[in-house]
Amino acid sequence: MRWTKVVKIAGDLFLVNFSFWLAFWLRFGGSIPAVNWHAYRTIAIWITLAAFVFFYSYGLYVGGRYRWIEIFAALVWVVALTILSGLGISYMLQKYAFPRSVFLLTAPIQLALLSIWRYAVWRCSIWLQGTLTLVVVGPAVTACQRARQVAREDNRLYQVAGLVVEGGSTMSEIEFPVLGTYHELPQALDASRPGAVLFCDGIPLEYREMMLKEIMARNLPAFIVPDIYEIFLAQARLGQLDGIPVFRVDGFIAVPSRAWKRAFDIALSLCLSIIAVPLILLAALAIKIESPRGPVFYRQQRVGQGGRVFQLIKLRTMIPNAEKDTGPVLATAGDPRLTRVGRILRATRIDELPQLWNVLKGEMSFIGPRPERPIFVEQFRKEVPGYDWRHQLKVGITGLAQVQGRYSTTPADKLRYDLLYAKTISPLSDAQILLHTLKVMLMRDKAS
Repeated sequence: MRWTKVVKIAGDLFLVNFSFWLAFWLRFGGSIPAVNWHAYRTIAIWITLAAFVFFYSYGLYVGGRYRWIEIFAALVWVVALTILSGLGISYMLQKYAFPRSVFLLTAPIQLALLSIWRYAVWRCSIWLQGTLTLVVVGPAVTACQRARQVAREDNRLYQVAGLVVEGGSTMSEIEFPVLGTYHELPQALDASRPGAVLFCDGIPLEYREMMLKEIMARNLPAFIVPDIYEIFLAQARLGQLDGIPVFRVDGFIAVPSRAWKRAFDIALSLCLSIIAVPLILLAALAIKIESPRGPVFYRQQRVGQGGRVFQLIKLRTMIPNAEKDTGPVLATAGDPRLTRVGRILRATRIDELPQLWNVLKGEMSFIGPRPERPIFVEQFRKEVPGYDWRHQLKVGITGLAQVQGRYSTTPADKLRYDLLYAKTISPLSDAQILLHTLKVMLMRDKAS
């Protein structure tokens, strides 16, 4: 509801400023010098505006059901970026500067206050909303897979009431209650009285109109897993062609978008290189100490834009000749081939830093689909219809699939994320993905 968003914004921005006041009070022993307080009041509007942008960018004003760890991780980065922004503003406006110790005190105070406030909001939201009961509709295998995803043990926000599947399914192979077939959806909804309906991909077109009509008649919210065709319509424009009503669907990336993305990639790569080079040198030293005979860098063939193969560069995180016995296999969470240093490098994503060179060479972008190895691309082409669509984009160090997905995210779902990114690409979306990448680095279990 709109009023809940207003309450969140008001509470967040009040606590951002209150934490600065409390830090001043503690720093000066209860008697804040007028000149210092005047300096803060002058730049407070800019700090508040920056904080609002960070809260918004991290999705803290988006409605939905989130785990507390996701909210807390976002708050950590919001506080860090707000403090850094405040330091930058104070430095640029020397006339209104005040002690840096105030910023150091503000950071833990702000994180503590915002965490208490947002935890209370989160608990109230869970209490008011309760567990959302879902009916999952789709082909039997797909519906079971989606139901398992939303009903996993660490997710108490959703409960699966049952499945509605296509006629002729082998019911003994389905571990969830089967409420009926597609034709029996009205009776299934009336009997189970769910809070929402999840429509899976793969539902034949002839059933969709009937299904949507039934949930609209009951005023039920619906979650729809889009097919590739539907993703292409995500940003379609309604128009007319000689009097015929049509949707206009443009290509993936316009020329201006390619231009600003390339300029952004070069500028950010050069800036990050100042930090990356010392980190790479320290990581290289740690790798050599742990396994002196193995190489520091790991070069591997990956498929890039247009299906072209290039050499991706990473810091080595696995034992030498890791695929000697297993052959080419996808990395998994807790992979036994990882070295001790390698686990740290992967958890912090430091192993990805040498890819700045791939970005500068124009083989990669910062944001885009993650490049896969040729052998896996051939496998996914056979398993996932439309997989080659992702190769119209320049591959990236991180992407929407990496910040929204998990280790268990299927190639088909990653393709959906990649295509959704392609249809909504903008400087703002790239900035949001970069910020969310920092959050995912903090939440190691979700990174993919």
